[in-house]
Amino acid sequence: MKNLLMRLAAVIILVLGLLIVVPTTAFALSFQGHVWGSAGAANINQAAPTAFGWWGPSIQTGLVLDLSEFWKLTADVQGSYHLQRTIEEDEIIGPHPVLSAALGARYAFDVFTYIPYLGLSAVVHPIGPPSERLPGGETLAIRATVGVDYRHNRRISFGGAAELSTPMTQPADFPLYSSIRAHVAFHFRRF
Repeated sequence: MKNLLMRLAAVIILVLGLLIVVPTTAFALSFQGHVWGSAGAANINQAAPTAFGWWGPSIQTGLVLDLSEFWKLTADVQGSYHLQRTIEEDEIIGPHPVLSAALGARYAFDVFTYIPYLGLSAVVHPIGPPSERLPGGETLAIRATVGVDYRHNRRISFGGAAELSTPMTQPADFPLYSSIRAHVAFHFRRF
């Protein structure tokens, strides 16, 4: 039974690897949209117990609607959980969850199978990352995104992105919160 599971896992990994590596023809279509889900890591930068930050796992899902071949509207929700940390003198910090919802715009350089993009979003944190000014958590932020999508075919794309946030009330506290992620997207025609 164990050998069968190992073989099945190897076949699944091989098929997924081929789906990502083997090039296919994929043409951009205007007035599409896509939903995506991702997993990654997020970092609370301002109230971190160490200079390296306070990393934790994160998940994110969102919707992107094309306005043209290059401009897109975005909406997403993200959650991360930053585990309890012990620092010098046995001071315990955390744990601290972060939850956010964002609306934004994206400019995609949609001319290749690989599609780099830049985005800017307004973010609301029902449970925000702590800062020196607000240890309980910031509520409003601005987030910049840089990413790339690999359009595998007309229905599926894979990608990755990095995001940096700053609080709207204190933009000098940059970056307040950051994240990196890998995602898969499912595309659809809007009409």
